[in-house]
Amino acid sequence: MNDDDAIPQFGTAMPGLIYGERPSAYGVAVNAAGRVLVCRRSRGRILLPGGGLHEGESPHQAMTREVAEETAHRVIEAAPIGRARQFHSHRISKPPVNKFCHFYAIDVVHDPLILSEDDHQAVWLSPHDLVSSLTFESHRWALEQHFRQRRRG
Repeated sequence: MNDDDAIPQFGTAMPGLIYGERPSAYGVAVNAAGRVLVCRRSRGRILLPGGGLHEGESPHQAMTREVAEETAHRVIEAAPIGRARQFHSHRISKPPVNKFCHFYAIDVVHDPLILSEDDHQAVWLSPHDLVSSLTFESHRWALEQHFRQRRRG
C-alpha cells in the first residue's frame, strides 16, 4: 500500500475545475480549560491556525510561522497528528486547490510582541462547539484525531 493511500481526502472536487496541490500546515492547541485555539475570519469562517508553505519551508516551520502571524502565540512544542487533503475552490481571486494539510498538536504561549494579522481573530472555543463550526472537514478530522491520540496516550 502506498503511503498516500492512507491520507484521507475531504471536500468535493467541482466538475471542470483543475485543482493545484497546495502544501499547508496547521496547529491544534488546547489550553488548560480544554478549549481549542482557532482563528475567526471573515464571513464567519472558523479555522485552525495555519496555512500554506512558503518556498523552502518545512511543514513544521510553516505551521510555527502561521500560528504566530494569525494568533500572536508562539509555538513551544509540536508533535505530528497526521495528514489529510482538502479540496478548496471558493477562494476569491485564487485558483482552486487540493490542500495537502499537515496537522500538529502544539503547545503555545501568547507573545505580546507578536502582532497578529488584522483579518484574523484568535479565540479559544470548546471542542464541542467546533464539531459543527470549523469551516473545513479536514480540520474537524484533525481535531478528532488529536483527542483520540490524547485518550490513547
